[in-house]
Amino acid sequence: MVRLPLIPKEGPQNGPWRHTRRACLPVFYMNDFSRLGLRVRSCDAALSVLAEYRYGVVQDADGSHVALDRADQVQAVVQLLNGHGIDCEIADVADQIYQG
Repeated sequence: MVRLPLIPKEGPQNGPWRHTRRACLPVFYMNDFSRLGLRVRSCDAALSVLAEYRYGVVQDADGSHVALDRADQVQAVVQLLNGHGIDCEIADVADQIYQG
C-alpha cells in the first residue's frame, strides 16, 4: 500500500498548507529527492470525492493522503477527480514545497 500526499495547486504563497506537514519531508536536499503525490485544485473537494468512492483517505499529523493498493489506481484517481471537475495531476510534490 502506498500513501500519496495531496498538495494544493495554489502553492505555498497562495493556498492553505494544512494538507501537508513540511516537517515530514527532508529539510535539505540536493535535487535527488522526489515524492510522488497529487496536485489538486481544492484539496477539500478532492478528499470528499475520494471518500465518497471509498478510497482510503488519511488525514493525520502528516497531512492529507490517499492510500492506494495498486499502481494502476493512481491514474484511476486522477481520472475520477478530473471527471468531477477537480483539477488533478500526478506530480513531484517535493518540488512544490522546496525552493531548490
